[in-house]
Amino acid sequence: MLTKLAKTGTQYEYSGEKYKSPAGILLNSRTAVETEFFVSTGVLSYAEGDLLEIEIPEYARFQLGDSAKITVYSPGGIYTFLSRVVAKGEGALVFINPPANRNRFVEKREHPRVEVNEAGTLRTTLASATETNPMIIQNISVSGLGFTFQEELKLGSTYQMEAELGQGCSLRCEVEIMRMERIGEEHYYGARYVGLGTDKVRPLRAFILKKQVELHFERKKKESSKRTFK
Repeated sequence: MLTKLAKTGTQYEYSGEKYKSPAGILLNSRTAVETEFFVSTGVLSYAEGDLLEIEIPEYARFQLGDSAKITVYSPGGIYTFLSRVVAKGEGALVFINPPANRNRFVEKREHPRVEVNEAGTLRTTLASATETNPMIIQNISVSGLGFTFQEELKLGSTYQMEAELGQGCSLRCEVEIMRMERIGEEHYYGARYVGLGTDKVRPLRAFILKKQVELHFERKKKESSKRTFK
């Protein structure tokens, strides 16, 4: 039920956890969302990387950018933190998961990779000659990426890569090859960034956040369609 607060303009401050245990925050926990004007209760349904989703009946009353105090009533304790609405879907709100808050979640991926299909280039030195060849980025996170490339690269070696990811995000940095897998005529590589500066991390994080929101709602839409036609 949506409850209006008696006093408008009520201010709140971060109060930390009321109670904490090593169990941490679990999905499907009852969750209260409090803005300046009202409180609504829902269920924590998703938490990964920078995002968390709360399924909440009164989602339409919230606006993008709204600040809120979130209280999660988990079996591991009661947790309170501040966040803001970054996306809305049918029956759900998506919030930023504050960095200091992520280690409280039991079910999580610290740096989720999102699926993409973006072209880039990789500079290699083969037979004493430096060449720039095309690569296709298959997935990406703030810590690394997976891509396909025709040539064989050495594990543990570093290479210079460039890619235009869209939405104003350019990625130019060194990557270190961490794993390799042969797929038909191509090779699939998993790599981590080497010395990626803060100025590059910020736009990359924004790009991944937008992709993560899009993919999450696409996945929910497909799951909903499957349930409808069963």
